[in-house]
Amino acid sequence: MLETIKKIATRLAQPDILFWVLPMMMALIVLGTIAQKSIGLFAAQQEYFGSFFLMLGPIPIPAGLSIMGVFLINLLCKFVMKSEWTWQKSGTIISHFGVLLLVFGGLMTALTSKEGFVMIPQGGSSTIVEDYHARNLAIRSETETLLTIPHEHLENGMTVSDPKIPFTLNVDKYCFNCTITSRPENLQQGWERPGIFMMLNKAPAESQDEKNLTGIEFSITGTHGVDGKYLTFDGFPKPPTLVVNDKPYTITIERARRELPFSIELKEFKRALHPGTDMASAFMSQITINDKEQGVSFPATIEMNEPLRYRGFTLYQSSFDLNGEVPYTILAVVENKGRLFPYIASILIALGLIIHLGLRIANRIKSRTEENAA
Repeated sequence: MLETIKKIATRLAQPDILFWVLPMMMALIVLGTIAQKSIGLFAAQQEYFGSFFLMLGPIPIPAGLSIMGVFLINLLCKFVMKSEWTWQKSGTIISHFGVLLLVFGGLMTALTSKEGFVMIPQGGSSTIVEDYHARNLAIRSETETLLTIPHEHLENGMTVSDPKIPFTLNVDKYCFNCTITSRPENLQQGWERPGIFMMLNKAPAESQDEKNLTGIEFSITGTHGVDGKYLTFDGFPKPPTLVVNDKPYTITIERARRELPFSIELKEFKRALHPGTDMASAFMSQITINDKEQGVSFPATIEMNEPLRYRGFTLYQSSFDLNGEVPYTILAVVENKGRLFPYIASILIALGLIIHLGLRIANRIKSRTEENAA
């Protein structure tokens, strides 16, 4: 068994694997860059670099994650099977391990990193991060979320029923990107406000994913009181709320939400302007992190190019909203479990090079001393 594993590892350590992998990486980068123009940056990243396989017509071809996986296995096997495990080669071994760690960290980041934003009013707090790209159909009763369905699972003719909700929802029309137009009078029968006057129409997806307006038109049955046709879409300020058995149920299309393991309280938002203009030269958020799990509470300031890092999350000052009664800060939230790998890898690579150069200098001094002694 051990011999078989050794033979497989030796074969996987061969340089001819890298000979084929590197051109595939280059081709993928070119294809992804070209595709970015038509499908947008996020879609290109997901399709070409954030997946294991890419469909070229009916044929699946390796995509970024599978190519990087093969590359990592090849480096690992070569590192283990082909390295000269001697003191004189210790610097080279440490540097090679640093490179291996760098590739592993990149793969881990691609698999686990999550991005979103949190919007907090001055004097308020939040634990909810909203995704930039993913949308959900959500059904809530007051503050309790009863049901969420990712938008990619929605389709025309789909029926949604669950013991948690006292009605059946039928998806009549789903569009990842919608345009809103007036509903003709001859098509208004059976619709509830505001669906009487507006209708959703499918539109081509925008190249910038954030601009897509996801929405559904749906029918409610089984309530014997609020049955009818409704619509809702991403960012709709007044989504339909159905009162069934004296209990309200709100149906929304919204950005996917994740809960932070701590809360962020906005004490004060400050903005500095360029002289004589309304353009912001700098803006900052003075916040308090309240972490009940860790029993920790501390103040912090987040400014442009000065993020806060805590418990694997990085909070950046992204934007703000001053249109309401109180100012809102918008913080970008990045969760990246591979965040430390580039730092550790860089230190190991530098340390390995220093040891390698030190050993080479020591060997040269030793050989010259021996020559002079002879």
